[in-house]
Amino acid sequence: MKLFAVAGETSGDQHGGALLAELHKALPGLDVRGIGGPLMQAQGLKPVAGFNELQVHGIVEIVRHLPALYRLLWQLEETLAQDPPAALLTIDYPGFNLKLGLAARRLGIPVIHYSSPSIWAWRGGRIKTIARAVDLMLLLYPFEVPIYEQAGVEAVFTGHPLVGVEADAGQTARLMEALGGGDGPPVVGLMPGSRASELARNLPVMLQGARLIEQAGFRARWVVPVSPSLRRDDVLAMAAGAGVEVQALDDAFLPLLKCASWAVIASGTATLQAALAGLPFIVVYRVSPLTYFLARRLAYIKHVSLVNIVAGEEIVPELLQERFTPENIRDSFLGLATDQKKTEQMRQRLARVTAGLGEPGAYARAAQIIANRISLPHAP
Repeated sequence: MKLFAVAGETSGDQHGGALLAELHKALPGLDVRGIGGPLMQAQGLKPVAGFNELQVHGIVEIVRHLPALYRLLWQLEETLAQDPPAALLTIDYPGFNLKLGLAARRLGIPVIHYSSPSIWAWRGGRIKTIARAVDLMLLLYPFEVPIYEQAGVEAVFTGHPLVGVEADAGQTARLMEALGGGDGPPVVGLMPGSRASELARNLPVMLQGARLIEQAGFRARWVVPVSPSLRRDDVLAMAAGAGVEVQALDDAFLPLLKCASWAVIASGTATLQAALAGLPFIVVYRVSPLTYFLARRLAYIKHVSLVNIVAGEEIVPELLQERFTPENIRDSFLGLATDQKKTEQMRQRLARVTAGLGEPGAYARAAQIIANRISLPHAP
């Protein structure tokens, strides 16, 4: 049996690699072709084009690469026509994958899409294209289901793949040992993001906020988990410049979620992981004024943190743009960390939100649905 799968960026390759691993368990001998990165290729994907051909980001870059992207799209359509698979599996990357889905459906090939575009946040009109391009939508969030049902799109909530992803007891114990044990001041995580641009934009303000917190008399062990894409020396240099003592640790993100008492986190997936760990935190972020202006004009939602979006209300404080200042970090943090009742209330509210994200095993459930669908007698 043949499956064609396409992911266009690193996060999609992560989803795709995990999905293919589970699919091979459900369908031994499955032949998978398409476009994917190293994780999908490690699970047997036979590439028909280079993964880097889809690695285009930014409005200017996309416009410049449009001719190449359309040539690739036409190439894939021809490949699908010459050797139709049982289904096309598209993973995120909607700008390209929805166009490919339209082409596949014209050829009579069923299309399954994993990880919905954020139509609930902006570009809601895209759902009309999705209805024409996708046969089955596999969703990470339960609140997305009625949106698709109202549009006549078959959709299944399979659970969020981050549920159950956590450090084990050994990793947590090693981190606590590295931090000097559990008898010192509370551990506070400063999580500026995984990109160098995020580090440069977010960490200096976080550190200035930490210095103000210390000046207010609050003692803490400040910890920055250093992602593989960042340099530990850069973190330490920024901390020295701010006059704040921090521990910058590699491979510390997941155990830090268990060891920390509170955190200051840049908006992104890390906020959802912190919520799943029950870690009280504050969300911060800053982008260019033009980007923020356009986002606010086009967005349908009031919040940027995934936790607050899922909850439909502000559970964790959001310090964005001009509100992302050292003084506001100090005030928001101390308002949380010096109030045990407020800290516990946030933990309880985070638990209620994350309880709706499903049980562990999201990839296995999604893969079984895909396997059942492409095994149907009418599939090509």
